[in-house]
This record gives sequence, structure tokens and C-alpha cells, in this order.
Amino acid sequence: MREVRASAPGKVNLTLRVGPPNPDGYHPLVTVFEALSLRETVTVRTTKTPGVRVETTAYLPDGRVDEATTAAMADLDPGSHLAVRAARILQRLAAAGPWASTAAGVSIRVDKRVPVAGGMAGGSADAAAALVACNQLWDLGLGADQLQAIGRSLGADVPACLVGGIALGTGRGDRMRVLADGEAGDTSAHHWVMLLAHEGLSTPEVFREFDRVDAACAPGLVEPTPGETRALRSGPEELSPRLVNDLQAPALRLRPELARTMEAARRAGALAVTLSGSGPTVAALARDAEHAHDLARALEAEDTVARAMCASGPAHGAVVEETEVS
Repeated sequence: MREVRASAPGKVNLTLRVGPPNPDGYHPLVTVFEALSLRETVTVRTTKTPGVRVETTAYLPDGRVDEATTAAMADLDPGSHLAVRAARILQRLAAAGPWASTAAGVSIRVDKRVPVAGGMAGGSADAAAALVACNQLWDLGLGADQLQAIGRSLGADVPACLVGGIALGTGRGDRMRVLADGEAGDTSAHHWVMLLAHEGLSTPEVFREFDRVDAACAPGLVEPTPGETRALRSGPEELSPRLVNDLQAPALRLRPELARTMEAARRAGALAVTLSGSGPTVAALARDAEHAHDLARALEAEDTVARAMCASGPAHGAVVEETEVS
């Protein structure tokens, strides 16, 4: 039996510009992702029983099991789990190669630390970690470009979780160009407080609201200039005025209480506040780690905040952490 453990980061969008939908219904995006220290861990193991099985355990920031989320994940159709879908794609490739005898079955354990349905790409991180883990499990030798191509077929955020760091996404937000790789010294550290809402928010619903009101007056999509990308890679003071999210207005119309969360974060002293992706998680930018912890303590008392989680970035992308053979 072989076993591989890999991890991949959640994300926050530093910028998210959205264009009117194309004839195929998809929206062109120009977005800059920052990978965060909140990571999903995926462990894959070959089994003698055919098929793909998945077990998911969600954790709270203090390390305790999040019983409600874990139970909810257990009730999901395994076929909709992005880690399962990623494993099945690579399983088919392995079945045609030298690892065919071990590709009949695989078990997947997902340890979740990125909030579910929060606009932080937790499911996409599951897929990214599963891709690099299964690539190693079956010695497929797929390169970064090949894994990103497969990732695009699974979801627009998967390539961002694969590459990590600070990355520019174009097309549907899934064509990546790394601006800073997240290694120490490559860029200034950013500290965030991620403010979770009590209820999720449907991404398709947010896009429909964008189309209803905002699409007609949306500015043309332009990639950030070199000066803008430098600011996005700089310290929090330089970054703070650059945060922008075209999905924020439609999300706030759908969920007006999120505006109260954002205003509370500003009053508490956040340098800047933005919605993470299509929401409903609100991201508050702090000066440093100590400031982030102070903000989290202050904001957890707000009635619109279910939980406040500290995170930092940019973090590295999907990576294999351990391989075992038994």
C-alpha cells in the first residue's frame, strides 16, 4: 500500500474585477489571489477495494473537531466532493500506466480547516491537494501546467490553490500568472482576520444579482499595472487602498447584515475590509499578527459574526508533505 499526504491553501481575493457574461454564461474575470495559511490536508491511500471513498473531518481554529460541519460533509454525495472528482481523473490516467494494479481503489481523508461555503476556496483547495497527492501516489509525473489544466476542469479557483503565493487570474480567473511565490522574502507578509457569517451565500445567486444591476456599468477588464502589482505585493499600508471586489455590492444587497460586519471591522481599526470572493466571509486587513489577534477578539462579539479566524499570506501552493509505503 502507498499513502501520500498533501496540503493546499485557501485564498482571499485582493482584487476581483468581473465583466458581463459571455454567450456561454461565464463571466470573464481579472483577479489577484492571495493564498492563506489556512490549509486543507488530503491523505490518499491505495486500497484493494475498487472505487474512491472519502472521509472528511472539519476542524475549528483551536483544533477541536467542528462536529456540525463534519456531519454535514458526511451527508454529501461523494461524487460532488472536489477531492473525489480530482482523484477519479488521475485514477483513470493511472489505470492506463504501470500503476494499473494499484489504481483500482483509493481512500481519501480530508482534514478541513478552511471554512465551508465562505468564498475562501476550501473545496478547490481539497481538489488541488488531491491532484498533487494522487500525482505522487501513482508516479504520474504530471507537470504544473498539466495539473492546472486538470484543475480548470474542476473549478476556477483550483489553479490558484495549486500555485499559491500571490497570483493573477484571467479568463474565468483560472489562467494563472504568479506575481509572488509566497516564499520567505519574496513579498511582505499580510495578516488577515476572516469574519465568518452565520449562513452561506450562493455564488451563482451573487453573479445573477451582479448581472441584474451591475453588469451594464461594469468597467472594462484591465490587468493591473506593474505599479499596482508592486503595491499588492507590498506591506499592508500599501496594499490597503488597492483592495477591490466587484461582487461586493451584489452580495451586500443580498445579505445587508454583511455591511454591518464590514463597518464593525473598520470601527475596530482594520486597515481595509473586503469581501472574500463572492462571500459571505469578510476579510479584515491588519497591520501585523498582534493587531490581527486584537481585531479577532474584538469582532467575535459582533452578532453578525459567527467566528473570527486569523490567517496570513501569501502562503505556498499545493505541496506533497509525506509519502509512505507499507
